[in-house]
Amino acid sequence: MSNLIQVKNLPFATIEFYKTFIICKMKEGIVLDIKKTIDLHEHSRSFYNGLKYGFIFDRTVDFTIDPIVYMKCPYYPDINALHIVADKITTKKVIHFEQNFTKYPIKLFKTLDNAITAIKEVEFGAKSTYIESGASSAIK
Repeated sequence: MSNLIQVKNLPFATIEFYKTFIICKMKEGIVLDIKKTIDLHEHSRSFYNGLKYGFIFDRTVDFTIDPIVYMKCPYYPDINALHIVADKITTKKVIHFEQNFTKYPIKLFKTLDNAITAIKEVEFGAKSTYIESGASSAIK
């Protein structure tokens, strides 16, 4: 695996920071709403100093995502790839449903190793096109 640089333990998730991507794993049973989503992205944005990064979402534990987060989160311009790891058929079906709510392409993987291999092929270092002021209005 790539060299881990930092780990952030939040009340609802763990974020592992690597040079060009993060791995995010939610706590089992939580509901990922817009407030938590923005919190995740603000930690990542701070770490990468406004550069685009890859986002690997480990969905091997059961939790719920409010599909509105895909439409309301202002930080998607920070991401240059969104890879999701899912090992359960039901989770994969939910992710395919969630794809209807986002314009951002989701790539689905069976294993974390496969997702990491694929995300290493993604270009890193471009400046994000995010424009400040969107996050607080997205929570309302």
